[in-house]
Amino acid sequence: MVHPKWARRVHLYPTIDIGRIDGSLSERKAIAGEIRNACESCGFFYIKNHSIPQENVDEVFDLLKRFFALDEDVKMDAHVQKNPAIRGYEPMLETRLDPRTQGDVKEAFTMGDCYLEPEQSYTQKTGQLPPTYGTQPQNIWPKDAPWWREGLYKYYNQILPLARKLVRILALAFDLDENAFDEIFRFPITGMRSLHYPHTPLDEDKENVGLGAHADFSWLTLVLQDSVPALEVLNREGIWIDVAPQKGTFVCNVGQYLERQRNGNFSATVHRVRNKTGQERYSLPFFLTPDADAELDALECCRGDGGEMGKPEKIGVGDLYIKRVLPARKNHPTRLKFKDVP
Repeated sequence: MVHPKWARRVHLYPTIDIGRIDGSLSERKAIAGEIRNACESCGFFYIKNHSIPQENVDEVFDLLKRFFALDEDVKMDAHVQKNPAIRGYEPMLETRLDPRTQGDVKEAFTMGDCYLEPEQSYTQKTGQLPPTYGTQPQNIWPKDAPWWREGLYKYYNQILPLARKLVRILALAFDLDENAFDEIFRFPITGMRSLHYPHTPLDEDKENVGLGAHADFSWLTLVLQDSVPALEVLNREGIWIDVAPQKGTFVCNVGQYLERQRNGNFSATVHRVRNKTGQERYSLPFFLTPDADAELDALECCRGDGGEMGKPEKIGVGDLYIKRVLPARKNHPTRLKFKDVP
């Protein structure tokens, strides 16, 4: 039961059928138009008929439940502080996205792009050998749960191609050639974040913040939700709106890199996760960002004085990514090492 204090308005964000994403150019442009309208109006939308079978979705949620039910010492073997790339397992309250809260009431496991792990086929995707400046994999895995790596990669290698197709659809949405962004998405920065929100007693005097208010520091985010409502979006009137789970869909939202590329014409909308039911919840967001060595500039159509951001400077994707990701991990060794770097 939802406590009256936490009752919120529900907005039906657009649900876009992408079943013809591999169809004719006119069909792809029609999808692009719908996505553009959604990004301009609210920055959030659902996609359905996305090609990932429901049995695979059910399988990955079973995988998450199995992992987070493991003994703590098994999960802590891959603790995020053992990994300089800020990947791995995060126990409860490890992060605090909203500094006004005690911390995020959730546990998580993050993996992402890694040119050294064979599952990601770096050479096949880029036509180059892996860089020689790094010898340690970007991801860390618990040694006593090999099935976890296998299962996450099975899903990762389904969601990444889908995200890449959406990149091309967004190029069409900007009236560009659909391959316009291929060069900055050859081997993109990715983050796949398995999340477990525990049973939380309802307390009318305490707001249970599973994930503090924030805007995603990505280009595009695709979120797989289970059936428990908790995701909320801050609309333009300053009201928190429920993004209700819809079976068979992903929730997609604009990230800050895409907002910058569009010079503010698309908004990276603030959102949060709050446990309003007390039920256990699982979700799996996938964050897509251009290549670490890419330089990102505002699109020609969005430059000048008309955009909300004025005349943004060109940015180095990887450098800015590090500066923005570290502050949320206040105790991580990598953050402490660079705490005095502007």
